[in-house]
Amino acid sequence: MLFRLVLMFISFRLMIIRFFKFAIVGGLGTIVNEAVYVFSSKAIPIAVSLALAIEVSLVFNFVLNDIWTFRDKRNGSFMKRLAKFHGSSYLGNVVQYLVAIILLIYFLHEQSVITLLLTNFIGIVAGFLVRFVTSLKYVWA
Repeated sequence: MLFRLVLMFISFRLMIIRFFKFAIVGGLGTIVNEAVYVFSSKAIPIAVSLALAIEVSLVFNFVLNDIWTFRDKRNGSFMKRLAKFHGSSYLGNVVQYLVAIILLIYFLHEQSVITLLLTNFIGIVAGFLVRFVTSLKYVWA
């Protein structure tokens, strides 16, 4: 019984550490996402810019998570893990995209950089937990 409790504690502790690593990578990915979004929105339509920012940050996050957060859980080829991450992140990406677009429509009268950053950030937060759970349960399972 005591041995089982110790194993549960260790497992829980490892999951918390992994969650914080995932959050750190996500924070760095947020910076990448916001930069790509704001800079590319000057040259291409906002909806396309948002999709581009999501994709660039998704690949960035995958690489960092693969070499740091889930290094001990890697199986299969790099491309297979990337494809699984991309697929498992899809729901989180859709949540992020829809939240950001809905907020942009709501704040349509205000086209400032702050509005772009804030609406996108709220979308990122909305998709974060979905991405963590799917990464944990599917990509690096």
